[in-house]
Amino acid sequence: MSTDTFKASVQYNDLTGSSAADRADMSDASMWLKAKGLINSNEILVGYEIYVSPLLSGASGCVTISTTFLLATSGGVDSFSDNVRGGSINLRKVAQDLSPEEFFSLFKRFSLTLSSGGILEGHEYSYTE
Repeated sequence: MSTDTFKASVQYNDLTGSSAADRADMSDASMWLKAKGLINSNEILVGYEIYVSPLLSGASGCVTISTTFLLATSGGVDSFSDNVRGGSINLRKVAQDLSPEEFFSLFKRFSLTLSSGGILEGHEYSYTE
């Protein structure tokens, strides 16, 4: 079994920030995984690792979003949360390459913030347009 840390990182981390998303109402990632036969009935989706690089463009030059779904064997989110608080996190990774359309269809809303070295993260600011 391998280990990893749940934190976004790229080669230089020139820009860092945060993200937030709302699940799609009618076809979220759990339903998508189930329809593709990629999630077992005793598993729940607890996280995503998302990576995009120009090097991942296919032969057609289309961008590919490399998405790893993190699945936990659990009796539900509350049970999984108890495991996390207890320091015991065992997950199964399912990696899939998705088109931008396919990826963003898994969410109702998706927000991403980035700033140089994360300097703006969590700070209120005034602005003009």
